[in-house]
Formats: sequence, C-alpha cells, structure tokens
Amino acid sequence: MNKKHYIYILICCFLLSGCESMINDLDADKLPAVESRLAVECYLSPQENEIKVRVTQSQPLLGPASYEAVYIKNATVVIAGDAGQITLPYNDSLNTYVVSASQFKIEAGKKYNLSVSDGKRSVKASCTVPANTAIVKSYSIEAVTTGPRYPGDSLIQAKMAWEDIRGEPNYYVLRGYAGIEQTDYAYNPSGGGGSIVRQRSKNVFNSSYENFLYVDTNIDGITFNSPVFPISLYNRKFNYLDKDGKQQSVSSDPVLKEVYFEILNMDENYYKFCKTLKDNSNSDNPFVEPALIYTNIEGGLGCFGAYNTGSLLIRQ
Repeated sequence: MNKKHYIYILICCFLLSGCESMINDLDADKLPAVESRLAVECYLSPQENEIKVRVTQSQPLLGPASYEAVYIKNATVVIAGDAGQITLPYNDSLNTYVVSASQFKIEAGKKYNLSVSDGKRSVKASCTVPANTAIVKSYSIEAVTTGPRYPGDSLIQAKMAWEDIRGEPNYYVLRGYAGIEQTDYAYNPSGGGGSIVRQRSKNVFNSSYENFLYVDTNIDGITFNSPVFPISLYNRKFNYLDKDGKQQSVSSDPVLKEVYFEILNMDENYYKFCKTLKDNSNSDNPFVEPALIYTNIEGGLGCFGAYNTGSLLIRQ
C-alpha cells in the first residue's frame, strides 16, 4: 500500500469522526415545553345544510401519544356574523358540534367569527365566504373501449371545464360523483331470504388534494380544465336462491344514471390548509422539505375556512 492510500484512509477517518461529533443527545428537560392545544376544523358554505365544527386536541410533544383523535365534548363553540351569533350543541354520534343552516344562515361575501373554549383553553378565528361561484362552461362524458376483460364491462370518462372568476384571486378544489344503477341481491333480515332489486350508488371521484387544487395567480380569467374522471361499470354475474329455493343467475347490468360536478371557490385559509396537506403528502420524497400545516386558529391549530360552490348535475 503506497503513501497516497494511507493519506486517503486518514482523511476518511477524520471526516467520519467529525460527523459523529455533530450528533448530541439532549435531555428531555432541556427541550421546550409544548402543551396540548385545541385543534379546530370548520368550513362554512351557503350551499351546505349544516354547520359543523370539529374540536380535538393536539398530541403532546413528549411522552405517550396515540393515533386516535381526542375529541373535546365539553367546549363552548360560537359562530358570529352580522346577523347575530349561535352556540353549537355537541352531537355524540358525529363527534362534532352541529347546527342546521336554517338556524343560522351563511351568506356569500359575509365575514364570520368562530370562538371555542373548553374552560382552560380558548381559541378564535375569522373567515369571509367567497362572494362568487364558478360555473361549469362545458363537459364531456364518453365511453372508452377497454377490451373484453369481462362481457359487458365498460369504462366511461367524464371531464369538465370552467371559466375563472375575473378580477379577484381565486382558489378552487373539485369534487363530484357518478350515480350508478345496477342489479343486486337485497337480503331481508326480518323475514329471511331476499329479492333481486335495482339499486343506486354514488361513486365519489378521487378527492386527492394533489390533483384537484387550482389557483389563478397570474392567469386571471382563463378556462380551467378538470382531469379525466374514470367511471368503471363492471358487469358481474351472481347466483342466488329464489323463493322456491332454486338457484338462479343474474347479471348486475350497471348503467350510468348521472354525473355530478362541484367547483368549490375557496377562501385563502381553506386553500392554504389544503395546500400544506398536499405538500406533506410528499413527505416520502427525501428531497422535499417538511412543511408546517397552515392554521388560522389563533392560540390553536386547524382551519376555519369557507367556500362557495358551483355545481352541475348531468342526468343520462
């Protein structure tokens, strides 16, 4: 081994020992004390039938923790606006504070305040409901040939476009579903047995924040195009016993009955909250820095936001 190899080994040892010296263990009592805080989520909309506020608390920084949400059931939850205020009662079955929208009307363009207190901790927030709704400009619903995996199977692709609301910053997220009718076997728990019926179901479009968040920064007034929403119609055969005990065979024969699109025009609070959730979904990427979850809850965590919904129902 020549002199150069010895020098190379010495340099490597020096670098490795330097890395080790950068790691220090800290005692728990030297870390900053972080108390559990109230975490609040509430999203107001003129189109919703209920106003819902979910109140939980954050997990402690040190010590035992659980992935189960800790619901705060004894809080005083108040929403106030120009027309007055209302205290929301707690609904045990939903683990949420709920009130009918008929008891406290949410109006587009209006500002609302939220306050939450559990006797020991108090938080507050405010938001303004966007004044305008986005309108679906065009849409298409087309059948796609996918090959004979099973006889009668088909794939339908739905998409739509909408025009950006001009003259103001806008933040959008998309929602929707496909209404499908198909034959199924309905069991009768009281009398035993069952019958063949046509039933409807709603297949919700994938609501991933990664795909369906839009913002009109520097592109005011453009036409936005949604991604393609695939709708699969799987035709299946199944056997059942009729009322005489004889085995029968029937096909599900699925039929697309309706497609529903929603464009949520969100306030900035709701958008930033969704955006940071999206950014944190990339946490598996070692080249992406972790992002703090946005909050506008003063003294706590979570989001108090609002949205105004434009929608279109297409019946087939």
